[in-house]
Amino acid sequence: MEVEKDTSLRVKTADSDSTEVDPALDRAITRKFDLHVVPWLFGLWLLAFVDRSNIGLAKIDGLTTDLKLGGTSFNTALALFYVPYILVDVPSNWLLKLVGAGTYLPSLIIGWGLITMCLGFVKNFAGLVVCRCLLGLFEGGLLGGMILYLSMFYRRHQLLARMGLFYCAAPLSGAFGGLLATGLAEINHGGLNGWPWIFIVEGIITMLFGVLTIFFLPHTPATSKFLTEEERAGALRRLKLDGHGATDTSSAAQEQFSWKWVRMAVLNWNTMFASLIFFAVITPLTIAAMAYVKLENGKRERGERDDRLNEGDKGMLGYRHPEFRYTM
Repeated sequence: MEVEKDTSLRVKTADSDSTEVDPALDRAITRKFDLHVVPWLFGLWLLAFVDRSNIGLAKIDGLTTDLKLGGTSFNTALALFYVPYILVDVPSNWLLKLVGAGTYLPSLIIGWGLITMCLGFVKNFAGLVVCRCLLGLFEGGLLGGMILYLSMFYRRHQLLARMGLFYCAAPLSGAFGGLLATGLAEINHGGLNGWPWIFIVEGIITMLFGVLTIFFLPHTPATSKFLTEEERAGALRRLKLDGHGATDTSSAAQEQFSWKWVRMAVLNWNTMFASLIFFAVITPLTIAAMAYVKLENGKRERGERDDRLNEGDKGMLGYRHPEFRYTM
């Protein structure tokens, strides 16, 4: 009797777990996630791009002159940002699972906001390099962490639209980031003139947003206070269904790390092919930009006019202005 009772209980549980989520409940869950999760990620990504572009705006306002950066010093500081940025990406996702995304992602933004603010007080090349490396350390885990975080809430076919929404923050940051930096560069106070205030004010804004996010961003669907008990159970069940039963509903929030899944992801031909395409697209653009800067610097050193381009320059830039006139 005990065996039959246990068997019937397991069959009943399996049947209930494999049942499709009610469409009305599914829509209600998705709507709440769209209102309570995506806007915070949008803000995180918006501030990430604002803080990432402010060093270029500070350079225009005199950063390289004040710090006495000659030769390739400025470009070196920019490049060193990506060393910790790349190295920390995968380990950061492990920490996200361990600490909890609702705490970890806001902690990243508070950390890089603090470093951004510190950039306003650097006095030399060494200070700039240290701050840039620490900035890469905090920002490196953001994108991968946000994608992993979204996968804890949405089904695979729903992810693309949500990722597209927070990616819209990147061009939006360019729309007002420059205007904000222009206004901040006019501040002269406390012995700091111009560009330091770009970092200081934007860093403080970033930290405040990170502190605010901690109180509203949930770790997982199971800990989402804005969901009812029925919606929490439905959210976990639909993720299990989306994973074709790969994990138990009861333990979806505590999935264990396994190198098996890492090997499957790295050795997947889709991953390799997408990486090669991205590399093939970005590398020529970077090389062309670097070559153009080198050409322009050479012109200035020779005392040539900046508005005269030769055929090689025009081909590199794709310049096709109908009123442009040049001499060979």
